[in-house]
Amino acid sequence: MELTPALICTQCGSFGHGEETCSQCGARLHSQPQETAAAPNGEPLATDFSSAQLESRDPLKSNEIHSSAEHLSESAALPSHNGEKAQGRGSIPPSDTFDEPYDSALSPIHHPIFWGRGRTLFGIFIVNTFFTLLTLGVYSFWGRVRIRQFLSSQTSFTKTRFSYHGTAQELLKGWSKAFLVFGLPYAFLSFVPFIWNQIPTWIPNVLAGMMALCFIPIAVVGSHRYRLSRTSLGTIRFSFRGHVKEYMKIWFLGTVLTLLTAGIYYPFFENTRRKFLVAHSYFGNRHFTYTGTGGGLLWIYSKTLGLTLLILAGLIGISAGPEVLWSFTQWPRHKWQDIFLNSVFLTGLLTLLLPWFYLQVAKQRYQWNHSDFGDAHFQFSASTWNLFELRLTNFLMLILTFGLAWPWVKIRNLQFLYYHLGLQGPLDFQRIEQEALDASPTGEELAGYFDAGFDLG
Repeated sequence: MELTPALICTQCGSFGHGEETCSQCGARLHSQPQETAAAPNGEPLATDFSSAQLESRDPLKSNEIHSSAEHLSESAALPSHNGEKAQGRGSIPPSDTFDEPYDSALSPIHHPIFWGRGRTLFGIFIVNTFFTLLTLGVYSFWGRVRIRQFLSSQTSFTKTRFSYHGTAQELLKGWSKAFLVFGLPYAFLSFVPFIWNQIPTWIPNVLAGMMALCFIPIAVVGSHRYRLSRTSLGTIRFSFRGHVKEYMKIWFLGTVLTLLTAGIYYPFFENTRRKFLVAHSYFGNRHFTYTGTGGGLLWIYSKTLGLTLLILAGLIGISAGPEVLWSFTQWPRHKWQDIFLNSVFLTGLLTLLLPWFYLQVAKQRYQWNHSDFGDAHFQFSASTWNLFELRLTNFLMLILTFGLAWPWVKIRNLQFLYYHLGLQGPLDFQRIEQEALDASPTGEELAGYFDAGFDLG
């Protein structure tokens, strides 16, 4: 039996089967738009990866996908609605939702896609390094912008490209302000003990520490605001609308309570910071939300601590020698016994990395899985072994190539994140309006001093 394709009304969105006109408004019905485009080999080309498709795609393999594939998918014809032209390549695609009951379990999972190649980024990296050395570091601002523009332009989400709109002049101006506000006073305090011998060294050190403690929250908020304000998806920009004063209260209170509780309060402090930065981040006029709790992060830290103590106990037992592990070391003889114990001890030291990898993955998974965008929910699926494999391979690549493999490592990290990160639920981009806010790049450069930048990913 042949099924009749469903028709849709372009006026009210109602569905019909077999009729030529809409039963609701009387307008003529049309067939639904296709979401795939033909690849050069004649097979359909997927423009957005579902969870089923992702199982067969390894993020740690070299990127073999060409940018032209997405160009074909983005050029697929879309029918006009109410006489208007279909939206172009740089704008947000129309919503795929209709007036039907929404089932989150049946909703597709949207994943970002990176289309760039390592050799292209390597060319940018080499040019940036050469001109940065030639100009004694001045060209680094232009180099940073070039890399950000490349990474953003080669990343797409729901068939729409990201864009980075920052300029090198902005970064240079922001660095100048940051140097005057923080660099000069900090350098002055560092030279005080050499200028005035009568002043104890701990006094300028304490003042420098207090200055850093005050400027870190300013740097985090400023960097986050600047990076989001210069990033867009299609024609809609991101923005951050949190205030520095509110974040400084969170920062000082969290720092004091963490010290007073010997670190027990730190998971709650980290969760509060994450909630502030995510909840005040916007895409157009729609904001992100975060529902994680400090207790959830505390449980992750507790398991990490327990695993670390267990490994340390094993290492102490191994280092005690044959007297304690007599039954474990019966088969080695003479000098082979020492070699055996040393190899087991070194292996145990390497296992100390496992709690750290577990902590990194568990925190990301918890924080992403408790983040939402409207009615859509983020999902992060990486495991401890996935991160261990990625970091180990990246480390070997950097060591064996003396750092020249950095472009490929950078792309591998992005592909790893995009492969395991998804957004499931109704996106409804059609209702999002532009409400971009301007921001100063000074906080971006202050974050460079402290290495305290924050990104949504």
